[in-house]
Amino acid sequence: MVDAGLEAERLVCCFDPHASLVQGESEHLVISPRWGRLRRNHPLLASAPHAQDPVRAWLAAKENLLTCRDRSIQLAIATYEHRIRMNVCFTMEELTDGSFDLHEHCHSVLDRCSGERQAVTLRRDTFWIRSLAPDPDGYVHFEIGNVFLIPITEQAIEAESRTMLGG
Repeated sequence: MVDAGLEAERLVCCFDPHASLVQGESEHLVISPRWGRLRRNHPLLASAPHAQDPVRAWLAAKENLLTCRDRSIQLAIATYEHRIRMNVCFTMEELTDGSFDLHEHCHSVLDRCSGERQAVTLRRDTFWIRSLAPDPDGYVHFEIGNVFLIPITEQAIEAESRTMLGG
């Protein structure tokens, strides 16, 4: 099972390795220097009241990042998107086993593949699965995929900063 709060934190930190959780006077704050530089305003990504778990701040930060309409933010995310598409196959016995969860299994296969690049799922709900024709040996085939965010390196962030500053 995926920890949504941890995944949100990992996604925000892929976008900005310097993003951090700060205890404000009455809330938890997720601060991202890179977000602030790109948007040219205060680098706060999200906040959540102290009464809520700090996980709520990370989840809000992820939502703010992914729904931001600022073109520079969208471009940064699109530049580091990594699409993973793969084929998996199973026997009919595996598929009909009551303890087997195809959806969960396919997510874990994609997560393992993305883990090789330290990538994080951008949106878990964009996962797709498509059935393919079975083969003569009796295996049922599926094509699966999703989009992941590869960590944006310090060098890339510095190069982007120089470009934005005009030199």
